[in-house]
Amino acid sequence: MVDFQLPQVVQSLKAQAWSDEDLLEALNSLEEGLKDNIKKLSSFDKYKQEVLLGHLDWSPMHKDCLFWRENITNFEENDFQILRVLITVLDISNDPRTLAVVCFDLSQFIQHHPSGRLIVADLKAKERVMKLMNHENAEVTKSALLCIQRLFLGSKYASFLQA
Repeated sequence: MVDFQLPQVVQSLKAQAWSDEDLLEALNSLEEGLKDNIKKLSSFDKYKQEVLLGHLDWSPMHKDCLFWRENITNFEENDFQILRVLITVLDISNDPRTLAVVCFDLSQFIQHHPSGRLIVADLKAKERVMKLMNHENAEVTKSALLCIQRLFLGSKYASFLQA
């Protein structure tokens, strides 16, 4: 709903001069419902939903350091389920943007989780990401390189590619 700018559409419709009171009441009700939904759907819930669908895009949360710092422990839920799904997406997706985002997200996990390097290595992601270093899409290659750098060097030393 938020991704499709529905709150802005409702605001725009409310700003128009409507003579139908029922319509205005419905718009107010819709606006309140949207506000409640937005509050309930945290950024990690949105992220989790995106990962489980297997189609990731460059939404702001992927590059937001605050998102990663605040939610890094959420990745530990259900024996790292979200991380496992991310790694599986590397095998099943052919979409270059999705592959680039997954590699970038893995590098973010490595950077922000105290044991990120070990966890990602234990889940056998290294081989999958290394295959993408020769991908025909430059965005995928760059994200894969960043991920491998952080996997080998750690976040402290592997930062020059992230710009």
